[in-house]
Amino acid sequence: MKAVVCTAGGTAVADLPDPVPAADEVVVEVEACGLCGSDVHAVEQGQTYDGHVLGHEFGGRVVEVGAGVDRGLVGQAVAVNPIGGCGRCAACVRGLPFRCSVPNVGITRPGAFAQYVAAPAAQVVPVPEDLPLERAADAEPLAVALAAVRLARVHPGDAALVYGVGPIGLNAIVALRLAGVERIVAAGRSPGRRAAAALMGATDVIDTREVSVREHAEAEKLSYAAVLECSAAPDAVPDALGVLGPGGVCVEVALAPHAPAVPLFPLLSEGHTLVGSCAFDAPDYRAAVDHLVTGRAPTHELVSEQVDLPSTPDALHRLRTPGELVRILTRPQRVPSTV
Repeated sequence: MKAVVCTAGGTAVADLPDPVPAADEVVVEVEACGLCGSDVHAVEQGQTYDGHVLGHEFGGRVVEVGAGVDRGLVGQAVAVNPIGGCGRCAACVRGLPFRCSVPNVGITRPGAFAQYVAAPAAQVVPVPEDLPLERAADAEPLAVALAAVRLARVHPGDAALVYGVGPIGLNAIVALRLAGVERIVAAGRSPGRRAAAALMGATDVIDTREVSVREHAEAEKLSYAAVLECSAAPDAVPDALGVLGPGGVCVEVALAPHAPAVPLFPLLSEGHTLVGSCAFDAPDYRAAVDHLVTGRAPTHELVSEQVDLPSTPDALHRLRTPGELVRILTRPQRVPSTV
C-alpha cells in the first residue's frame, strides 16, 4: 500500500506492506483523514521517528477482520476512535484513556495517512451508508471540543470566549452552540479562520492583532462563564483569566510549550478554575459521531482542501503557515492527477 511516512527531513510517500489485523482488530480502507495541527507540529519540530505513519482523524470502510471479530463488519462504513485504553488502569478509570499504555492509532501506532490501517475493533463506530464517508474524519476533532466544553461547565444562556480559531477552536464554537451557549466570542489572527468562526456560529469575531480580548470584553461589558484557550499564545492564559466572571472556568486546550504566568490572587478571590483538556473519552467520541450523523454539527464546511496521498507532505508543510487554509483532508484512495 501507499502511505505517508515520517523521515528525517519531514514526510514522504512510501510503499509499505498492507496491514494484517491481529486478534480483535480490523483493517480499514481509509476514505479520508484530517491533517491535524499536532501532526504538523510533530513533523515541524522533529518529534517523529523514521517510518512512522501519522493520521488520527479518519473514517473509512472495514475490509478485513481478525480473529474474534464479527465478519459482519466487513464492508461497514465506520468512524474510528484513535484513542485506545484498557478500561482498567488508573488513567482509564479517571477518564483519560489517552494516557493508558494501550497504543493510539496515528500517534503511538501506525495511522491513517495510508490507504489501509489496522485498528482495534472496539474503537470503530459504524456510520450510516447515506453519510458522506469523508465526514467521519470530523468526529475526532469534534470529540476533542466536546470534551473541553464538558469541562467548561457552561449552561444555556452563558457567554464564552474561544481564544484561537484553528480547527479545534472552530470545533469548540460548534460544541458551545450544541451546549446552548448564547454569546460566543472568537478571537484569532487568520482572516480565513476568523471567517470560519462566524460560519460556525460565533456571535463576535475579533482580530487579536487589532484589539485584545480584554479590550473587547471591557467595551462590551462582558465577563465570561468560560474561556476555551486554543491558541497557545504566550499571554493567552493570563488574558483568559482576566476576562472570566466569578466562578468562571478557563479550559487550556492548546498544547502550549511555554510556562505562562498565572495570576493567583484573582484565581482564588474570584473562584476561577483552570483546567487542562487533552483528547477525549469513548462517550465523547460517540457523541461526536452522533452529532455528525444527525447533521447538528456542520463541521464539513471547514474543509478548505482535499488532497491525494502524494500531495499530503506538501499540505502538511503549507499548514505551518495556514493563511486562508482552515482544514485539509487527505483522500488516500484518490488517484493522483497526471495533469
